[in-house]
Amino acid sequence: MRRITYELGPIGAATAPGRTDDGRAVREQVVGADGDPVLVVGDTLDPVTGTVTRIYPWAPGKPSSTTCYLTDAEWLLEDLGRAHDVFSLPADKASYRVRSDGQVLDRLDLMHDFIPVVHIPNTIPDVGEHWGKSTLATVLQLLDELAATDTDSASASSTTGTPIVALAGARLPIDRSTGQPLPVRVEAGTVWQLSDSGRMDTLDTSAQLAELRQRVDHLLDRLAANTRLTAAGLGSLDPAKLPNGYSLQVALGPLDSLVGALRLARNHKYQLLLRMVQRLHQAGQEWPAGESLPARLIFGAHTPTDRTTVLNDAVQGYEAGVFSLETVVRMLQEAGYPIEDIADEIERIQKRAFDQAARLADATGDNKAVREYLGLPEADPTPTVPLVDPAKVPQPGPPTSPPDAKPLPPTPLQPPGKTGILGEAGPGPR
Repeated sequence: MRRITYELGPIGAATAPGRTDDGRAVREQVVGADGDPVLVVGDTLDPVTGTVTRIYPWAPGKPSSTTCYLTDAEWLLEDLGRAHDVFSLPADKASYRVRSDGQVLDRLDLMHDFIPVVHIPNTIPDVGEHWGKSTLATVLQLLDELAATDTDSASASSTTGTPIVALAGARLPIDRSTGQPLPVRVEAGTVWQLSDSGRMDTLDTSAQLAELRQRVDHLLDRLAANTRLTAAGLGSLDPAKLPNGYSLQVALGPLDSLVGALRLARNHKYQLLLRMVQRLHQAGQEWPAGESLPARLIFGAHTPTDRTTVLNDAVQGYEAGVFSLETVVRMLQEAGYPIEDIADEIERIQKRAFDQAARLADATGDNKAVREYLGLPEADPTPTVPLVDPAKVPQPGPPTSPPDAKPLPPTPLQPPGKTGILGEAGPGPR
């Protein structure tokens, strides 16, 4: 017998895989050099109360003293007695399973403070009840009668295909060894010779077979009505009886109500399931630490939809300004269009929406906002050109000296023929 147990309990010391004297795999407490138990990295021991606390990635700043332990063990039936039940199985007879990484599943610390099991009921449970109710619970008798009617229909089909034949005044072949008439078999090509007063009668069960088939159809109709699956949902409705798509939508109304009730019962459970998935990834250090993000599961259309009509409504609503782009993309996704991620689809649309980007630029004059709308990187900074003081700009006319300029002293002239004298004005003829 195998038992898998998830158990919430106080955080203890670190454990590691080990072996008993008889070779059974168990978990043993890890002790240090001084013989004291060793804690898991990150755990804290309160010296006053002796409580071990741990901070989980999804609850930063909130120490917790609870963790979840997993035990997966098997027992031989001959080791169990009448006094044992599922809660009191002998631990010394247990054979604990070993995971692929070598961890023994004997109160293995899973490093999270919740039981990783989410029960999803089929319907909203009544007060004091937990499991909900099966959709087929109200039609179990119908299913039983449908199975019995199918059995009777199969029996009637055999007698209709091979009827019972009664012969009177027939000359039957005689077995020469025994002198008795040979058994009569109804086969193709068989000929019997009848006397003048002879006749042949057959038992016709075709009427009973037709009645049984009509009863099967009647039971299927009752099954569709009582379960709210409808004949259209079961696929047994004749399309020729539906003049338009609106009639099909009306015929699928009870099925829509049933699916809505079933999804309502699962809505909260799916939120818990997605939260559990996030925390398991955080416990495995696959996701960064932080509080769990709200997430929900969105279902697509469960009945045939007129995708062309949905597309026209979405386009007209967006052009009229009554639908946002997010709403339009969500409508198309729910109608069955191949849109995997709404945010990515909106980003791809905006990267090509140059007319909307031009209107955004005209309305705001902010080039940065336009580039963000188109998904473009920031533009290179524009170099700034220093401005010149208008008072220092040269005015048209003959050149003038600055007001604070000082005249140079006069330079004496050199005698004729003297060249190459270095004066204050530089070398050259004087």
